[in-house]
Amino acid sequence: MGIYIGILALSLSLIPFAIDPHLPTFPYVADFFGLPQGTIQSSIVGVTIGIAVGQILIGPLTDAFGRRLPMIIAMLGFAGATLLVMIAPSFEVFLFLRFLMGLFGAAADVIGRAIVRDLFRGQAMQQMLSRIFMFQALSPILGPIVGAQLLGVGPWQNVFLVFGLVGLALSIFSMRFLVETLPVAQRRSPSITGMLRGYRSVLRDPVFVGLMFFGASGLAGIFGYLNTVPILYQESFGLDTASFGLWVSVNAIALWFGFQSGGIMAKRFRAQWMLLVYAIAGLVVGGLMITTAGSGLLVAELLFLAQLFLFGSAGTSIPTLALYNHGTEAGSASSLLGMSAFGAASIFGAIAAGLDASTTLNMGIMLASFSAFALIVIFTLIKPWLMPDLRDKAEAKS
Repeated sequence: MGIYIGILALSLSLIPFAIDPHLPTFPYVADFFGLPQGTIQSSIVGVTIGIAVGQILIGPLTDAFGRRLPMIIAMLGFAGATLLVMIAPSFEVFLFLRFLMGLFGAAADVIGRAIVRDLFRGQAMQQMLSRIFMFQALSPILGPIVGAQLLGVGPWQNVFLVFGLVGLALSIFSMRFLVETLPVAQRRSPSITGMLRGYRSVLRDPVFVGLMFFGASGLAGIFGYLNTVPILYQESFGLDTASFGLWVSVNAIALWFGFQSGGIMAKRFRAQWMLLVYAIAGLVVGGLMITTAGSGLLVAELLFLAQLFLFGSAGTSIPTLALYNHGTEAGSASSLLGMSAFGAASIFGAIAAGLDASTTLNMGIMLASFSAFALIVIFTLIKPWLMPDLRDKAEAKS
């Protein structure tokens, strides 16, 4: 089981590896291509579009063809795209390769979550996700630190070299140890109709749709944060590259504690009701970002810590609840969760990239709006009072 936790944690880390280590490189990449930093900042949108496309494509494919081979292909694709970024001759090629990094990283993420659902259900799945995220959530903590340190000893291309080699090593490791978890008898038809049937099945479930919207609103807020902090911290607060990387990593520690807190709270309270608590808290944090806009680093930092902690706290509950009744189409369901989340992140990340990021005002407006939307979704679609208690072992049996 330890081998699987390691493989799954790293496979779910490919999306953070496509984003977090590269945040400190924005000024250097801008100088390299002779473009404004805001243009390079928009490359995050390219990554998120790739993530959305990868999420929507891979789900039905992995339900039809299994988990192992698609996972290995996704890891190799991520490694290849990341390494090729180093020799990108133009920003257009750079952006396309960043798109591919997002696409293959998303594929690995979808398959990893589907593997967990193949093996577990209910609270057992949530606890397994907590164990995986205990390691996976280190990637956004270590990523900016590693990226900033690599920039201190060499050109920005070194960041892509290191993480490309990580992807390559993970591919080789998976070829050796990863086994198939979806038996042929349980796979869907590889025809287009058969694969689309999985999407139709999960989209008929209003609880799943509600959880999909809830997750999308949370991740859209995170990508608003990712588009805000490089400018806010480096330009408004005057942090250098190393200090910026350090603070982003400190924020990611809150995400790590959130993932672990979510698993612990799910043992004591119904996971679906905790989503209500997280949405209300997000509304409060967004309001504070608005009312304290223009304050110093400490105030902004505390509010970002709270935002990331709340996002992490809901991180294990959403897929556990959403996939609870969709074991036979776990790949398609996981795809829809990811596609909607990263689709929303792409749209609102692009909007955030064009907004004033010199204070927390616009970030606060976004977070408060997303949290209010999440509250509406909870009462109209998720309806937590009608959902089973995941702590009930009888309910958790596959």
